[in-house]
Amino acid sequence: MILFSFFGQAACGLTFGVVPFVSRRSLGLISGMTVGGGNVGAVRTQLAFFKRSKFSKETGITYMGIMIICCTLPLCLINFPQWGGMFSAGRSSTSSATGEDYYVAEWSSQEKERGLHQASLKFAENSRRERGRRSTCNTAPANDTSSSSLAEFAV
Repeated sequence: MILFSFFGQAACGLTFGVVPFVSRRSLGLISGMTVGGGNVGAVRTQLAFFKRSKFSKETGITYMGIMIICCTLPLCLINFPQWGGMFSAGRSSTSSATGEDYYVAEWSSQEKERGLHQASLKFAENSRRERGRRSTCNTAPANDTSSSSLAEFAV
C-alpha cells in the first residue's frame, strides 16, 4: 500500500505540474478541469473495478494500478520546446524566445496596454528564478521595462 500511495501521489504531482504550462492566463480553468476530470475518473474507476465486478478486490486494485500507470506514463513524454521535458533538454541559449514571451503571447495588445498581462510576467519571472542557475534555455527578460514593472508586484 505504501508503494501504491507513493506512485499515486507521484502521478498526481506529475499531472498538476503540467497545468501551469497549458495556459497561464486560464490557470484556474485548467486546474478546475484537471481536478474535475480526476474526480470523474476516480468514480468511473471505482465503478469499473469494484461495483458488480467479476474481479476480486485484490485483482481490482492491481488493474487500477496498471490503469494509473498507463494513463500517467504519457505525461513523461511532454516536451516544451523552451524548457525541454523529462528526457530532453530545452532550446539552446541562442534562441531568442524567453519565458516572458511564451506567457505574454496569450494576451492581446489592448490587454497589454491595460496591464492585464503583469501576472503572467510575474509567473514567468518566478519560473525562471525557481529553475536555478543550470538552465539551458535563454532566461533573459524580454525587455527592461517588464523587469522594472514587475518590481511593484513583488511579494
